[in-house]
Amino acid sequence: MSINIDELNNEIIIDGLYWVARWRINNGKDDSFVVPFPTTYPVNIVYHGERKFKYGQYGIHLGQQDVLTFLGSAKKRILAKFIDCRIGSPTFKHKQEFYITPSSAKTLVIPPGVAHTFHNLEYVYTLNSYKILLPTLEQICCGEVHWTPESDIINIPEDIELDDITGYLPMSEEASDLVYHQIGKFQFENLNMHRYQHAETRKFTLDNGEVINVRVREENHERSKSVLPESKIEGVVFQELPSIKTGAESCIVPLTRQSPLYLVEHGEENYDFDSYGLHLGQEDHLVFLGNSTQKITLKLVDMREGSNSQFMEEEITFFPSPYIELIIPCGVAHALSNMAKIITVNRPVLYLDEQFQYLPGNDVIDWPINDVNYMSYKVNTIEANSEYYAHIVTQQLEVIKTPPTHNTPKSVVIYDESIGKHVKVILKEKVEGRA
Repeated sequence: MSINIDELNNEIIIDGLYWVARWRINNGKDDSFVVPFPTTYPVNIVYHGERKFKYGQYGIHLGQQDVLTFLGSAKKRILAKFIDCRIGSPTFKHKQEFYITPSSAKTLVIPPGVAHTFHNLEYVYTLNSYKILLPTLEQICCGEVHWTPESDIINIPEDIELDDITGYLPMSEEASDLVYHQIGKFQFENLNMHRYQHAETRKFTLDNGEVINVRVREENHERSKSVLPESKIEGVVFQELPSIKTGAESCIVPLTRQSPLYLVEHGEENYDFDSYGLHLGQEDHLVFLGNSTQKITLKLVDMREGSNSQFMEEEITFFPSPYIELIIPCGVAHALSNMAKIITVNRPVLYLDEQFQYLPGNDVIDWPINDVNYMSYKVNTIEANSEYYAHIVTQQLEVIKTPPTHNTPKSVVIYDESIGKHVKVILKEKVEGRA
């Protein structure tokens, strides 16, 4: 489906609310794509459940710019509603509604101070690669800040009259890397111990005329622990992710690892892997997003040199869940079937070779599923540090400045008789219409 971002933005009347096109590369089928998110900052998976869902109120962030990618069926129509509540904005108290079709090809940016709410979000996931904004030094020094990170979100009724909006002053100072990484660390260490659901905030006027914000939080009811699949192959693990509930089924799952993230959209039609994928320097950390009743089959072969489970084969079935992460170590070949309408989010751990090198575009070997003459491979063992991940992000930001010229490369191993060795050959298919 072709998306014209300029046409979408021409219909938006609220200042600072806009769509951006996402860079993505075809993954072997017309509606299958790999979509990079070049950042080391936390990214939230926001899950809305499978029952009829709407927020029922507006939410306003004062210190957060939402950056939302809506993921789900292209047949869905999400009703999006906005009110500009920013004092001093050229579109203050302007109101707008429009429909959104989920797609990994576009991302919606909502500036702080713009109230927003959505209807028809059941079976839809949003990926929020948000930006944090803080008070200016002048505001802090002058004591003009009536905002704290704990009370960043303010909720107002969906049927509020425009004349009843008093207006808010959003934060404007962009946070440093340290702030993002400290937030990610705190979320990873503390969310599983959180006793309350995500807070709602209401504005109240006291008898003396003072206006205060009151946070309303519902206590968490214990979610039944998932029965996680187990693998006999060393290092293959299904594990539960830290999360915070926002409703009976809905939740926010922060992905806090300081490595670049990417998602793979597998399209609407039948999708089975036609070969095993094998990484030598990438440990996959996969979250599967899709219908909770759709059974996925995972086939594994351990091709690690020296592994205790070398050449062990295994088949595991499981169901998509935003709470569960699948870890596949370097050197373990894997293939998935029944992946139509499933999106995988991968925030991997990268490993460098003995020369402290790692080439992301060359780190996959495609092994034919029917070829049982398995080879063993020496995998990378030096875990990348934060500086290396930042370097990868810089490279990715350069790559996405221009449209892709090739589809996702395919790598195969062949025997070269002229040198008497197996060699890896990378096959690249040009994007139609590009040089």
